[in-house]
Amino acid sequence: MTTQSDIDVLIVGAGPVGISAAMLLHKMGHSVRIIDRREGPQRAPAAHVINARTFEVWRQIGVNVDHLRSLAQDPKAAGQVHWVTKLGGTVLGSLPYERQGDEMLAITPTPLRNLAQHILEPVLVDELSSMGIAVEYSTQWLSMIQEDESVVSTVSHDGNDEVIVAKYLLGCDGASSAVRRESGITMEGPDNLQSFATIHFTADLSSLTRECPGVLFWLCDQGMGGTLISHGSNNEWVYMHPVDAGYVISQSDEEFEAMVRSVLIDAQVDIKILRTSSWTMTSQIADRYRDGRVFLVGDAAHRFPPSGGMGLNSGVQDAHNLAWKLHAVITDTADDTLLDTYDPERRPIAQRNAQASVENAFKMIEVFEALGKPDQEGLSQAISNQQTHFDMFGLQMGFRYELEGSTTPIAPLSDDVIRNYTPSTEPGCRLPHGWLTRNDQRISSLDLIDLTETTVIAGPTAKVDGNCLQVGHDFDDPNNWWGAVLGLADDACITVRPDQHVASRDLVGKS
Repeated sequence: MTTQSDIDVLIVGAGPVGISAAMLLHKMGHSVRIIDRREGPQRAPAAHVINARTFEVWRQIGVNVDHLRSLAQDPKAAGQVHWVTKLGGTVLGSLPYERQGDEMLAITPTPLRNLAQHILEPVLVDELSSMGIAVEYSTQWLSMIQEDESVVSTVSHDGNDEVIVAKYLLGCDGASSAVRRESGITMEGPDNLQSFATIHFTADLSSLTRECPGVLFWLCDQGMGGTLISHGSNNEWVYMHPVDAGYVISQSDEEFEAMVRSVLIDAQVDIKILRTSSWTMTSQIADRYRDGRVFLVGDAAHRFPPSGGMGLNSGVQDAHNLAWKLHAVITDTADDTLLDTYDPERRPIAQRNAQASVENAFKMIEVFEALGKPDQEGLSQAISNQQTHFDMFGLQMGFRYELEGSTTPIAPLSDDVIRNYTPSTEPGCRLPHGWLTRNDQRISSLDLIDLTETTVIAGPTAKVDGNCLQVGHDFDDPNNWWGAVLGLADDACITVRPDQHVASRDLVGKS
């Protein structure tokens, strides 16, 4: 048995959430180890929606976001969701799939993309490796003992146990989190909303999608139903269909192939079954995110239905919220109470995301109830009612933490709140994006924000002491971001946290 005692943070779980936490903490100057019980990165399709806010986080870290986005599906191919009898059959209705076009560059430097996790994750592993941190795969986290100034974990690799002493432990180890279980933290909410079987396969289906390209195809045939999901440009697909609770996979590849062919109008295409699995849709949130020096992040803290693609994205933003707070406490620039804000800031966001995801999932029943009825207008209306399922930009970008200084209550969820984003400097809101110029380079306003310290941004006539960034002095504002987007007077200033959320504002003259 060996002992490692000079680690700031041990991260259990090396999916995109754990890797994001590791990159953030490393960039902030901390010693980090990241372990994972798997043999390597994700191979099977899982998450596939990377929203704008998640890309913004990775951009702040210094990840090559342009490269990541180049691996995603072209928005022209992934820009629609369709309801069809079969793939290549009658199209019953269609909706735009999220907002991915260049018009979004006025609101975010990195619009949403359909980028499958099994394509994304190995690239993130490589990014982490380039920073000098290797994911320790095939390493099982076993147990822990919390002490006054550390967490002592026992892990196992190739049958050899190791004791790792870290100041803090992050449980990024997914829905069945061992860290959560060991901490005695329970999950609240329904744990069996619906069971599904998934078939991951490759097939060239371009002849069936040429007239109606898209990322999701909801199958409305009287026989096999379910959903076909495009997982990239390499002819990778997932067929997902509901099954009874307790379903156990027992079919042969030939039988799974027959299932796939049954939902295609042209059953002559070549199909290769890659893998199959079953899973249960839940909506659960941990009763607390912190236990002493242990924190839950991502799916370990919350499980959402996939309807909206909020799981991975919420997890990355959990890490973003927590990392700078850990940095401040580890470097003695803040006391331990700052870490107590992680739970009350992030858990309400999870609750709102869970609510929206559950409502999306069950709203889909309206479509299937309308099928077979003579009233086609009823079907059209039922499909139109699914817009919030596939357009959640307001929820993705407009979430706000309840901070001192806020002047308006957080609005309850509604279709308008879910879909529409209004830039705001209200404390707790993400700093609105705008295109600026610094040293003759075009930058986003988000690029002004330091990873480790609060950033004060002042208007062009504000009285400043020099410890800030001032419009017209430290950067140029050719499009009047300060006045037109932020709506701030020339003598106003705002303070922005390292996670790019507004901490406070001084409106002074108030425009």
